[in-house]
Amino acid sequence: MMTRTPLAVLLFVAAGTTASPDPIVYDPERPELYERELHPEVTPIARRGVEIGIDSGAVVAPPARAADGARPIQVPVWSTEVEIPDAAWVRLRFGEVDLAPGSATARESYIRVTSLYDGHEQYLDRQALSEWAYTSAYFNGGRLRIEIMASPGNDVSANRVEILNATASEPTQFPRSICGPTDDRVLSNDPRAARMMPIGCTGWLFGDQPHSFISAGHCGPDTGDVMQFNVPLSSSSGTPQNPAPQDQYPIDGSSVQLTNGGIGNDWAFYGAFANSNTGLAPRDAMGDSYVLAGAVPSPDGRPIRVTGYGSTSSPVPPSWYLVQKTHVGTFVAAPGSSLQYNPDTTGGNSGSAVYDDSTNTAIGVHTHAGCNSSGGANQGTSLDLPAFRTALANPMGITVPLGLDMDLIEARPDFVNPAGGDTISITVNPDNDLQPSGDVTMWVDSGSGYVPIAMNHTGGGTYVGTFPAAACGDYHSYYFTANDTDGGTWSLPSSGETGAWITLAATGIDYMLDDDFESDSGWSVQNVSLTTGAWVRAVPGDFGRDDPTEDADGSGRCYVTGNANLDDVDGGPTILTTPTFDLTGLNDPRVSYARWHVSNGSDPLLFQVSNNGGGSFTTLETVNTSTGWNTVEFRVADHISITDQMVFRFSVQDTPNDSITESGVDAFRVFGIECGSACQADFTGDGVLDFFDVSAFINAYNAQSLEADINGDGVFDFFDVSAYIALYSAGCP
Repeated sequence: MMTRTPLAVLLFVAAGTTASPDPIVYDPERPELYERELHPEVTPIARRGVEIGIDSGAVVAPPARAADGARPIQVPVWSTEVEIPDAAWVRLRFGEVDLAPGSATARESYIRVTSLYDGHEQYLDRQALSEWAYTSAYFNGGRLRIEIMASPGNDVSANRVEILNATASEPTQFPRSICGPTDDRVLSNDPRAARMMPIGCTGWLFGDQPHSFISAGHCGPDTGDVMQFNVPLSSSSGTPQNPAPQDQYPIDGSSVQLTNGGIGNDWAFYGAFANSNTGLAPRDAMGDSYVLAGAVPSPDGRPIRVTGYGSTSSPVPPSWYLVQKTHVGTFVAAPGSSLQYNPDTTGGNSGSAVYDDSTNTAIGVHTHAGCNSSGGANQGTSLDLPAFRTALANPMGITVPLGLDMDLIEARPDFVNPAGGDTISITVNPDNDLQPSGDVTMWVDSGSGYVPIAMNHTGGGTYVGTFPAAACGDYHSYYFTANDTDGGTWSLPSSGETGAWITLAATGIDYMLDDDFESDSGWSVQNVSLTTGAWVRAVPGDFGRDDPTEDADGSGRCYVTGNANLDDVDGGPTILTTPTFDLTGLNDPRVSYARWHVSNGSDPLLFQVSNNGGGSFTTLETVNTSTGWNTVEFRVADHISITDQMVFRFSVQDTPNDSITESGVDAFRVFGIECGSACQADFTGDGVLDFFDVSAFINAYNAQSLEADINGDGVFDFFDVSAYIALYSAGCP
């Protein structure tokens, strides 16, 4: 059984004093009280607790509909709706929750929450529930559908969801701190700045660690609080609206370090978990973060920008209320560890970055009002505050550094010489206060398990690895590791072996078709008893029913089943067929493609091949469901004899019509493997070592072509000539 965080959560004031204040008991029916006690000058977004009291009881998924060896996807096994008619937004709080774990024959259960106002969805499995502290994201509108999604056949344990209560909206206003007679802020869309809910402050991403935020200490980030990006305009009456759940991130309570010690000593450093829908960390999703200044400059009138989610009052339109806005003023003073500046701010700006527009660096955090209609200066905490710097240097929880800075120098190769000797270069540099030890390894699996290959240090942070020999047409899987001086080991890609890259052992790839579907290359569509959802070549529309949100290769178009609202496959099949190919001239012909297929029933996507012009077909792949775009490849001769009448097709149907079924196909390639000479010394590729190979090497060496850099160090010198002589003398296999 899964346990939940108790409703009576004790929250303490981090006031920066030696005295321990009395605990404040959180009351779910009066959620605004504890923030007012924590920091009375900040009025949180007005809201109220609403009792729900729904319990699904024990729910078991139905038996599996087909025993095909594949794990059936999750389907709704229980559903309810929560409605708060006068609410502009709602957040749920769960009680006891049981979700059946995954197994070899069934998938893990999860909760799906859907706003019936805008269709936004959130998916909460066992881990996500814990990270969200048994609450949901904030949803627009006052009506939600809550479903238990369970895998048919998963009867190992029952599922249960208890919905205790909800937090719902009420409008409110914040005090002004405008520096002069008018509010001069303008709407902005800085991807680095987020809105903190439910307190209504601002927090901002910084540095290379993709989960880390800075805000004001008096905003009190704690477990269950949420950071929101891409915040939409508020309603015409000023009620805050929420972004989709994929733009909301729960704060990791174990990461929080803060002090609420007044002007010049008011700061918070914390992190947020990855999004439960997308799996992306906040910075990875938003693509940018603030850079911290090494030292705070002198107050010389330089331009200071404050960007955040401040409140509004007339004549600023109510729809700008708690929406991101920005303004530039000047740097006025820096007494002690505080900062003074005069961009316009209001209450929701607490926690915004104090940003030096002249150096593009953050120098502190905005915390207190100080302006009025006559002028003055608003105030914040300097990054030079020693305790602040100490906290930043000692991260906790999800903000702990990710490791050394490791990157590829060039693009990953599509293929490498089967004879071995091709090289790949990476950089390994200090990061997150970690120093590389110089121990850098390339791990390569050519079919018999991973083998460590020491990389050659060529200067600076650059290391070169060499691919070993492999049979032409086989694949190398590879990744890199580097040690730091503290004994840590870091990987590129970061997931190491589980996310290893792949390259083909070949001297070239002979493409017969490389189709990104930006133009019509002769495919055909046949529909049999189809109601909706025919294959169509289009830019995916993202209609929120598990259809693709974009194509796979980034070109724009792909083939999808229907491309309109509520247009999934009904009836069918709908069949997408290639032109006819003569593959007899290709060496070891293969086919690869990216596919998307989601069905909450048992309606598969079939990929089939014919060698008689479509007279009969052999199934290469049956896909019941998958997550996102996936690229697969097949060696055609492993399944059917090669002829000059080869046809491929994709077929999908929903019969009986009882499920949502969406499919997509992109990046379709038909190609052969070029093996040429598997001998590196055979420069002419004719299979014979003679004078002509020596002459070809000399010409390549004089032209400084990469193939003449035999030792792979990036320098053309005597050592390359010596290495080639050794290869030539060894002969070809």
